[in-house]
Amino acid sequence: MSTRRSERAGAAGLRAVSRIPTAELRGTRLEVDDRLVALMVPHLALETIRSLDPTPSPEWSGHDEYRQNYHQNQRGVMDALGLRLRHSDRSLHLELSPSEPLERIVFDIAEQFRCEALIDPTLVGVKANTTAAFDRWSERAVAERIDETGVGLAIFTITQMIRSRLLRVPTTELVGDVIESTRGNLSRLVGHALKNLPALIDSQRAYAEPAQEIARLIGEMVADASLALDAAPEAVDRHRLLLPVDWDLLNEELAEVETEQHSGLIESDYRIFSTAFDVEVAGADLYRPASLRQLRQQLDSQIADQAVSITRLAQKLKQLFPSFANDGWSTGQSEGVLDPQRLPQLVADPLNPHVRRLPRQRIATDSMVTFVVDTTGSMKLQRYETVAVLVDTLVRALELAEITTEVLGFSTASWAGGRSRQLWASQGSPADPGRLSETLHIVYKSAEQSWRQSRLSLAAMMRTDHYREGVDGEALLWAASRAAQRSEQRRVVVLISDGLPMEATTANANRENFLTDHLRTVASSFSAAIGQRRPSPNTRSLPFGDLSLGAITIDQALGEYIPNSVTMDLSGTLRVGDYDVLQTLFNH
Repeated sequence: MSTRRSERAGAAGLRAVSRIPTAELRGTRLEVDDRLVALMVPHLALETIRSLDPTPSPEWSGHDEYRQNYHQNQRGVMDALGLRLRHSDRSLHLELSPSEPLERIVFDIAEQFRCEALIDPTLVGVKANTTAAFDRWSERAVAERIDETGVGLAIFTITQMIRSRLLRVPTTELVGDVIESTRGNLSRLVGHALKNLPALIDSQRAYAEPAQEIARLIGEMVADASLALDAAPEAVDRHRLLLPVDWDLLNEELAEVETEQHSGLIESDYRIFSTAFDVEVAGADLYRPASLRQLRQQLDSQIADQAVSITRLAQKLKQLFPSFANDGWSTGQSEGVLDPQRLPQLVADPLNPHVRRLPRQRIATDSMVTFVVDTTGSMKLQRYETVAVLVDTLVRALELAEITTEVLGFSTASWAGGRSRQLWASQGSPADPGRLSETLHIVYKSAEQSWRQSRLSLAAMMRTDHYREGVDGEALLWAASRAAQRSEQRRVVVLISDGLPMEATTANANRENFLTDHLRTVASSFSAAIGQRRPSPNTRSLPFGDLSLGAITIDQALGEYIPNSVTMDLSGTLRVGDYDVLQTLFNH
């Protein structure tokens, strides 16, 4: 079989396991969507396979066995890579990865075995292939005296330890003899973190904490690893089984991947001319209390006209965002843990089977919904009142379902750019200045407030004096940064808007589609991973993969920019089915 045909066959298996149709092999490179996926996992080095000749001399007596082993080795590597692509969020992995190269290798190894531990038990062939490939790599590493360098032995040993712990498989006798003493030393160093790994395999972020600790400790132990790699040529040659490609080249490729992925999240040319005049205000501070009370009466009257059952709506929403919480114990069980209160019964009758207890759980909610409401001029055509009715009703129902809510709004603090545009003009109106307006971000209801505490603030949506222009991308970033600081297990952001962002001063001073491109890239970043740091709209930012984004659009469909969106007609009275919009967006 030719090399390229072999690659195509391997790529087909890779796609089958990963379920990613764009996964491809190009030489020693793994690509998805024509972009490099750089992995620092020694036993999955694609060039290690290529260094083996799939068609040795025909006169060699073991030709058929060698060729069979070669192809099983290839399938094993492809299957392992497929599991990695299937179970690991690549952007989140990049975010969590250590910066030091050696630590990065150890962290990458730990993530690989987390993915392999998640294998479907029915994939017997995949498990057999990955096991065979790893065992052959281990045998080859021993044969090439990988244990003769300190860094080599450390990486080789920790690889075996992590795999054995996660996959619950013993090391082979050959490998055990090589790593025995080092394993004992490393167990004392990283044992506390290593034992935490198996219980966390279902959460990539939680698993990363002990994995990072292991990587850090190994890195500190062999702090002179970079010097070891610059040693004698024969020592460097042995490292090729631990460092899948040239050390420097791989780090350059990883840097390229990070740059490409992060720059793809927030357009690199998006910038802000000045934030000095931006405003964040509570809805209750927009108007006088007397005016807010009058607005609240109007809103309550319109809600009453809808005749919607808040209780019934809350029940539906509780099913949409379910989780479980401990609710005491079920006692008198024949299995479970021993019930201390039934010890006297056990003493009196040692054969009594009903002396154990099981934890009892109840359906609870550990979720948060953030509504981001477009409060710009185009929403003034009566639709703003319908939006206020919809949002206020959903907030009450979500609160009854014990789901945290936040209601935010966005506009600009002045027309025509205001003081920010004046500052730009005073500096000679430089080209491509970025966003020129003064943004106005409104907190109608914070996550810490109840609906009752924010009743008057929510009523501010019923008055349109502050409805001007909109910078939607930055509003989503702001909402995401607030949600990222919350501890709820599930968090969703719902944009309610009647169209694309429009702020005239910025649009006229920058390239075409400057604001809409920013909205597109911010929205797409919700499919990746969010960090706990506050994202900056002025620079490349972290993505928001643990936040779900949905959009309720009015008049103009935004599916091109936010795929998870639904268009509603809010020009008249709301229908009963309109209140199921969250189920439409997030029930999948």
